[in-house]
Amino acid sequence: MNCSITPIKEGMIRISKCENMPEKYLERYGIVKIPPKELVTDVIVEENAVILPNGRRLTFTLRPEVDDFFWQQEIDYQLEKFKEYVPSYRNVEGRLEDAPEAWNESSNARNSSKKFGISFQIDENAKFYGLGEGNRKSIQHRGGSYQNWPVYQFNEVVIPLVYTNQNWGIFIFAEDRHFVDIDDYAKGRLTILGNLDELDVFVLYGESMKDIIRLYTDLSGKSMLLPKYMYGLTYIAPQYQNQFEILNDMMKYREKHIPCDNVSLEPGWMSKPFDYSFDKNWDLTRFHIDVWMRKREYPSQFLSVMRRFGFHVGLWNCMYYDLCDQEERLVTGKGELPAWYDHMKKFVDAGADGFKIDPSDMLIRIEPDKIYTNGKSQLEMHNISQVLVMKQVYKGFTEQMNKRPYLHYSGGYTGQQRWGAATTGDNGGKEGSMIWLVNLAMSGFMNASVDMDIYSMQAIHFGMLAPWAQHNAWEGCRQPWYAGEENERIYTYYARLRYSLIPYIYSAAIECHETSVPMLRPMPMEFQYDEKCMELSHQYMLGEYILLTAFTDKVYLPKGCWIDYWTNEEYESNGEMLTYQPPKERGGAFFIKKGAIIPKWQDRDYVTQLSEEKIELHFYPMGRSTYIFREDDGESIDYEQNVSCHTLITCECVDDKVQIHIGRREGEYTNKPEKRTWLVYVHGTYKEITITCDEEGAEVDLNEDS
Repeated sequence: MNCSITPIKEGMIRISKCENMPEKYLERYGIVKIPPKELVTDVIVEENAVILPNGRRLTFTLRPEVDDFFWQQEIDYQLEKFKEYVPSYRNVEGRLEDAPEAWNESSNARNSSKKFGISFQIDENAKFYGLGEGNRKSIQHRGGSYQNWPVYQFNEVVIPLVYTNQNWGIFIFAEDRHFVDIDDYAKGRLTILGNLDELDVFVLYGESMKDIIRLYTDLSGKSMLLPKYMYGLTYIAPQYQNQFEILNDMMKYREKHIPCDNVSLEPGWMSKPFDYSFDKNWDLTRFHIDVWMRKREYPSQFLSVMRRFGFHVGLWNCMYYDLCDQEERLVTGKGELPAWYDHMKKFVDAGADGFKIDPSDMLIRIEPDKIYTNGKSQLEMHNISQVLVMKQVYKGFTEQMNKRPYLHYSGGYTGQQRWGAATTGDNGGKEGSMIWLVNLAMSGFMNASVDMDIYSMQAIHFGMLAPWAQHNAWEGCRQPWYAGEENERIYTYYARLRYSLIPYIYSAAIECHETSVPMLRPMPMEFQYDEKCMELSHQYMLGEYILLTAFTDKVYLPKGCWIDYWTNEEYESNGEMLTYQPPKERGGAFFIKKGAIIPKWQDRDYVTQLSEEKIELHFYPMGRSTYIFREDDGESIDYEQNVSCHTLITCECVDDKVQIHIGRREGEYTNKPEKRTWLVYVHGTYKEITITCDEEGAEVDLNEDS
């Protein structure tokens, strides 16, 4: 066997070309951190197999140790399948007949030994998940092949993680383009192959699929916490509006009491739209932010006015740059180019809260002659560059402001979840985008959203209840009051619903950072041992207790009792698929799992409009249930050290008597409310309700009309 099998720690085994693999750029640039080896006694390693603690035997073959005819047929199959998405001058075997001479001369990628293939036998009943946005039609990937190479509007956030409902998976520690075949060309096998990387994969195993996600984020980083205001609503203004038109629209949001926290400006804010230079500036004919006004708190400048009314502002930015230069500077102290983020500081000084980074050029523009500072070609660094976009903006902003940025981008690769949010760029907010969001969650990526379609009731329902909500007006008349009375009414209702749930949503976001369990919980992940959940792509859990559907007239209710939030009707389910029609002006199902404990807060127009002293607790009693309410300051980077406050809440219902216990708020954070008022709502009719609270000075108010 021409490879090394090295147990790293419990749940993680590395299969690589040799035991001491050379450092990769993913490691060098701080994207992946491999933990030090520990003594592992729970697995058995054989020459071409790994036997996991549950007795499952993972048998594999390597390229080229088996008949190379098999590998060549597999390669040809993948090349044909993805020919639209592969640069014509570079195929998987490294043949560069059409490549420009400069790339041929400078690249070290022609080393024919740098190709790998590994193929695992798989159980006939195994289901497969992961791979980021690799599949827009299904969340279960068996029977297909996938290319791990970010391509605009095809597969933008690529996550080279594939795993099964049998509690094992593979993190592909590759930097260049590679393919994953799951029982497609090679029947009964999971096959991974590429040509500009050495063999290097991590076998991850545990007791659940959530364990696989946790192990992946142990390597690639825990999910970023966005600023709390970003879990409200983001509105992207039409690109050619001036500051007074935008202010007028935002005042309408306030006057109509449509909650909104964030306004993003498209490329028209710049004097030269789509300006890639370091000299970009405000278009002073539309944004009167002249030299003397370019400071954060100048009272009459546009950004200060927006902040005064509770709006945060993000700026669209485009880039096409050698980001590796800055990474080499961080490692060696030497760099040849200005740091890309540095030219953005002046806009943050003026009051910008962050940036939307346009994806198209980093995902589309290919210059084979371009060699980066580290000696690698632009092609070779294509995957990694997608992550460096977010890393460098996040790091630059947090060092400048010591708080979290408003930040999103629609490309990505390994580790993207650590530094920013994502949208399904320019792909609308309907069915396919919903499946992408569920697949991203199955891949350990939490902070994902879509460009909400406000002319579709189902799209509003889904978009407003995504992990973060975004409405992109871009061009035309896409403000909610121009969408018709009914659409405006639906949009307003769902915006208010979302804002009422922000304590629940944000607590789930903190939980994801701490445990890697995503806020959007796909059905196969949350109900792993319910076979009927394995391929459900049009519904998901939001946090632990809320079940949502969209773009379907079906809802599957796992075993248990569920309450229709719209009608209060209860469903006792043994695991049944129901035909479901939501009430008028509701775009999909919204069910609450009985036993739920859901924190909410008072109606508001933006996140910080009212204090967080008062928190509503909504109980739907059934048996015994527990919930941890998580909170922090919502803006600092203290969360990176897991600085947060936890409150353990329990509810027990026996013989129509309900006993509620609210624990102490354990943990400190900046600006933590000195005292807490808990407004308790118990849904249903009960003989007796008893509430106890451990925290001295806390007030508890039972709402008798709940």
